[in-house]
Amino acid sequence: MKKNVVFVSLAAFASILFASCGSTKIAIQEHSPVAVFSIIGNSQVPWVADNPNDPDESDPDGLLSSMVNKLIDGDNPEIVTAVDRLDYAGDSFAQILSEMTGCEVLPKADVIKSDAYNDLGGSYFNLLAATKSATEYKDLTGLGSKKARIAMKGVGANSAVILNFTFQKKLLKGNKWNGELCGLVILKARMLNSRGKEIINKSYNAQTSQRIKITSHKYDKNAFVASLNDGIDSVIRQFALEFVGADDDTNAEALLEDGTQAQTIALPVRPKDSAETVPAEPAKTEEAAQ
Repeated sequence: MKKNVVFVSLAAFASILFASCGSTKIAIQEHSPVAVFSIIGNSQVPWVADNPNDPDESDPDGLLSSMVNKLIDGDNPEIVTAVDRLDYAGDSFAQILSEMTGCEVLPKADVIKSDAYNDLGGSYFNLLAATKSATEYKDLTGLGSKKARIAMKGVGANSAVILNFTFQKKLLKGNKWNGELCGLVILKARMLNSRGKEIINKSYNAQTSQRIKITSHKYDKNAFVASLNDGIDSVIRQFALEFVGADDDTNAEALLEDGTQAQTIALPVRPKDSAETVPAEPAKTEEAAQ
């Protein structure tokens, strides 16, 4: 009997502890303004691997695999728009975080053009991985607290954010010959305070709302690429909720559901001679499935 009483007491205490931890929000006022130091992501959009032995689901994130795929499928919108979706993520982050929390996000140019940022060396963490960085950003995945603290002081920030995106395709219905798919966006976000201490190291994921039809192993890749912006916005809004206080929970839910907040941001079309070209409009014809 005594053992049961002790077990129940411990269980109750644990549930209270976890509930209080789960409801704890970060005071954004203490960490504003925020500087975005790095935005990276995978260069291709692989299928979510249900079967590791399926050759269609082999690891495409290796550097060699990426080079081969770019040679044989260099016009694939999922490949050539890799940097563009990361640029979109940077604009989306600045807009959504400021709208949902009132936090100031330092302008990109003020960060990346600063001497403090230029003094930072890129990370070797993803050297052998097929990753891309948003335009003019460095891969600072392994940024340490001391260097982060010095760089934040140099750019006038009270916190720094490092964003690492993973984009995937998920089969919703049928199979890869005839069925439906959607996009899956995963964001791993690190946030460091002005002392270089990590206050967030967390992953967020979202499934895109648009269902893309697959017919005879083909689907509209331009439409699929465009749909990823919806997932990017969603994971960033999840990140922003880390700063919304208990009194603002109702407002936060409204922001998540408000269609005006979910509208994608228009980005300029890149020149045709750019290495990463964005189609001006989604193609109406279906292209070969990856």
